[in-house]
Amino acid sequence: MTTPGAYRGLGDIIVTARPYDEYVAMFGLSADELLRGPVLDCPAGASGFAAGARARGGDVTAVDPEYARPPDALIRRAVADTRYGNQYVRANPHTYSWGFFRDPDDHLARRLAAADAFAADRARHPAAYVVGALPDLPFADGRFRLVLSSHLLFVYPDHLGYSDHLAFARELARVAGGEARIFPLVDTLGARWPALDRLRHDLAREGIGTEVRPVAYEFIRGGGEVLVLRPS
Repeated sequence: MTTPGAYRGLGDIIVTARPYDEYVAMFGLSADELLRGPVLDCPAGASGFAAGARARGGDVTAVDPEYARPPDALIRRAVADTRYGNQYVRANPHTYSWGFFRDPDDHLARRLAAADAFAADRARHPAAYVVGALPDLPFADGRFRLVLSSHLLFVYPDHLGYSDHLAFARELARVAGGEARIFPLVDTLGARWPALDRLRHDLAREGIGTEVRPVAYEFIRGGGEVLVLRPS
């Protein structure tokens, strides 16, 4: 559980539970992209994305260091963090746009439903939920056609320095056979990560092309863009 006030914005890194349709909106995904090949969700937390994609015929692997916890313990933490995140949203309404979610009650209900979907899918498909952490993922080069990374890079600048961001982005690109997408490009106060241009320059020197792409989703104000990585 997060300790309020320990860090700026939301605080400590939380385990999130985001529904399938939120992933589709955040990353600007099409049905074709989800069905064309294996997808990695990293770090996946307690999201319902893998469950939703699998129900539609997709092949998604979720990876997160929290999967080392017993399933019941992880769900308890995810629910506690989801409720804490919702309390933060209610206390800071100026930071958020209400379009995808109708209001804070809808936000809480959909996130808790995502945690339930995660728990059920993990119980049915345990091999699809892999213990692992950036920047050293247990997968071969180019293993996944599409890699998605939500709400870790750029979101917690008090926890991750520039070298962490570079190493994490490099690793996401390594396991991506096509694209890796990182969302959002702002922290929990809505401030854009200031070293983004430097990161893109350093990745380009390593042969990793980048693109900042707008998406039709914004929850944190100013957070309607995704960073696309294309390894050479």
